[in-house]
Amino acid sequence: MIEVLKSEGKAIGMKVNGKLVHADYEKFVPMLEEIIEKHGSFRCYCEMTEFAGMSAHAVWDEIKFDIKHCGQIERCAVVGEKHSHEWMTKVGNMFFPKATMKYFDVSEKDAAWEWITEGLSSAGSCGCSCSE
Repeated sequence: MIEVLKSEGKAIGMKVNGKLVHADYEKFVPMLEEIIEKHGSFRCYCEMTEFAGMSAHAVWDEIKFDIKHCGQIERCAVVGEKHSHEWMTKVGNMFFPKATMKYFDVSEKDAAWEWITEGLSSAGSCGCSCSE
């Protein structure tokens, strides 16, 4: 499941829980495409502390989105507590040359949101489950 934590202009904060399925992408992709249409690109905060993988259809949905919009992703903060999330972020940097991806430990949620909103006029606290 993908839960939107906050959206400010071109910055969107989300929490990924459990296993992602096609229905998650059917709901979430239109939201991202609306941000892209309005702002030309987007930045995302992705909290993955309870991520349990993806169905095959969801993997395909992710690949299609990434191919179509890879040039419109400015920054992506991956917030997690597993070594695999950090490794995944480093691999993602190779596939998205225009995007900057950074891994943040779950204890650095506030810093992750600040980095995502850095330089944006509506920057502020994330309003999510972060300790503020």
